[in-house]
Amino acid sequence: MGLGDKVGAAADKAAGAAKDKIGAATDKPGLQAEGQAQNAVGHAKQTGQDVEDTAREIVDDE
Repeated sequence: MGLGDKVGAAADKAAGAAKDKIGAATDKPGLQAEGQAQNAVGHAKQTGQDVEDTAREIVDDE
């Protein structure tokens, strides 16, 4: 996984978490839902990249 991919996933998680908290604090369920979705996208990107990295390590070891 490249540095840009890691940064992108982390940015999605951080921005999503912030939107979620701000939406909850300001009673804006739309913003909160948007934040939760963005946070989930960041986690999915991270998980997918971790799986890809592991697969590449396995192939490289063979």
